[in-house]
Amino acid sequence: MLFIFQQAYCQQEFIVGEFRVQKILDGDTFRFEGLDRSTRLLGIDTEETFKDADAEMKSNDLAGNWLDFYSSQKDSSGKPAKVDSPFGYDTWQWTKKLFKDVTKVRLEVDDYKRVIDMYNRYLVYIIAIKDDGTEFNYNIECVKQGYSPYFSKYGYSARFDKEFKAAQKYAQDNKLGIWSGKELCYPDYPERIEWWDKRADQIKRFEDKYAGKPGYYSMLDQSDFNKLEKHLEDTVIVFGNISRVVTDNNPHIAKLEINDDDTLDLVFFKQYFNLMKKLNLENPKGYYLYVKGKLTEYKGRMQIIIEDKTQIWEE
Repeated sequence: MLFIFQQAYCQQEFIVGEFRVQKILDGDTFRFEGLDRSTRLLGIDTEETFKDADAEMKSNDLAGNWLDFYSSQKDSSGKPAKVDSPFGYDTWQWTKKLFKDVTKVRLEVDDYKRVIDMYNRYLVYIIAIKDDGTEFNYNIECVKQGYSPYFSKYGYSARFDKEFKAAQKYAQDNKLGIWSGKELCYPDYPERIEWWDKRADQIKRFEDKYAGKPGYYSMLDQSDFNKLEKHLEDTVIVFGNISRVVTDNNPHIAKLEINDDDTLDLVFFKQYFNLMKKLNLENPKGYYLYVKGKLTEYKGRMQIIIEDKTQIWEE
């Protein structure tokens, strides 16, 4: 039974537009006719799948030693791996079947703090419009049927948090998909969800305590980043997470990024290289940080020079 989309949620301000599905590449990767960029679906993270002509055969071959294979793919950090799985292929097939009688879709955003991610993709919900005129929120349906957990790594849904949580509970209570104990899927969803929810709680804490407060800026909010440019030479506190670290030159740099163009560099000169190690920034855990310092600019990029461990902390 589909989670039928409630028309009350359909507010014009959230709509990107209506499109036809051009291709379904996996459970959370779609291409749409006439859309000017690719998309990232909010609230879900389906498993990866082989996509070539012999995808089914490769998935079947993998099924024979799935858990051993998955264990071998984890890196030294021990974080959950993101690899092609037999269940990823099953999810892809389910998604294509689900959309067989969908005429068009309406793409909607969550809010306008961040419409486009660091890979220049629209962050959207897919509201599928069936041939008979009924609609359903694909993102929520995917969670309800157990093809994805509620993906909160980049924050809880602003519009559909209750619906996602209810959908996940329904799938868990009914032992569907990844919660069935029978599927050849990632075996560590509790660990994944704990990691994602910690990040989401950090985002919510910032929004509750500091959003809009003078001197505080979030790298998850494009409008906040744009405001930073007006505060060069001021002391600011910036909330974000380190996406990559550059240590093959002097200075070393830890980057907070919204996208390739909109970045804030945390700069460590040679005498403070050990400080980067003490703060464990060379191998960041992926959690959100607060950074305090004087905002300056170098070669067109905004930066904060780090000289003391008290300039960077977690809450």
